[in-house]
Amino acid sequence: MSTRRIVTLGNAFLDTIVYLPVLPTAPTKIRATDVRRTGGGIAATAAYTTAVLGAQTAYWGRLGQDDTGDQILTRLNAVGVQTSAVRRVQGGVSPIGTILVSPGGDRMAFGFIGRGLGDAADWLPLDELDGVHGVLADYSWWEGASAVFVAARERGIVSVLDADIGDMDAVRRLLDLPDHVVFSSACLARLADTSDIEAGLRHASDLCRGVVAVTDGEHGFFWLDGDVVRNVPAFPVTAIDTNGAGDIFHGAYTLGLAEGLDVEGAARFAGATAALKCQRGSGWESIPDRAAVNALLNGSAS
Repeated sequence: MSTRRIVTLGNAFLDTIVYLPVLPTAPTKIRATDVRRTGGGIAATAAYTTAVLGAQTAYWGRLGQDDTGDQILTRLNAVGVQTSAVRRVQGGVSPIGTILVSPGGDRMAFGFIGRGLGDAADWLPLDELDGVHGVLADYSWWEGASAVFVAARERGIVSVLDADIGDMDAVRRLLDLPDHVVFSSACLARLADTSDIEAGLRHASDLCRGVVAVTDGEHGFFWLDGDVVRNVPAFPVTAIDTNGAGDIFHGAYTLGLAEGLDVEGAARFAGATAALKCQRGSGWESIPDRAAVNALLNGSAS
């Protein structure tokens, strides 16, 4: 068990994962081979991850006062995630996602971000960050993320932004606030207008105040260490489903930093966590516990 306390803020989804013999490339009818209902969303998946890894975890966000929101919170509470700082909005509609998965683990994701949930962040219980060791926020609710990052800096709490392509304007608003910005490769490419990782990181470093890094699937994790681009390779596994791997990585990375690991150590810890999930299957239920992650790390080091 970790003695660390983690807060994540951002989106939470109820996902339906549909398994197909092949991903569609045009309008068609395909008979699905299986289907699963699970939790999703960047910040909620990160919260589930850190809780399964043994950290005391709270998720902060906004959900509708609806059955979808009930199901999301039930799944989070089942692993001990605290959700008292989730605002339930009467008349609001909670986020729902659909993910199509191929036999090789590739995916196509479609998300409805919700409706009528409000953008104001003045209700957030920022005083509850006292004693917290790490915070992670995604870009989906930039007003809330901004408030949490500022409050975390005031308290000396390590902070991480999960930066992806869903809302580039929101990403740009947040870049200079957290200690670490971990981009998806697509987000970094769009921000820097180049697919070259090194050029992208150097461009981003001019916009960020802290560590700039990127996850690039099977190529692993890259970050700018002074003037040198460094890499932590991905763990080689046979993937069943890659959906959520980036969210899981970000959650485990935040926990690693909160536990005192350096960037390389936190990235290895996060990479092992994400790799095991991809190998095991789909959904929150496939996220590994600390013992499984340590076993992979110890085995790879032997």
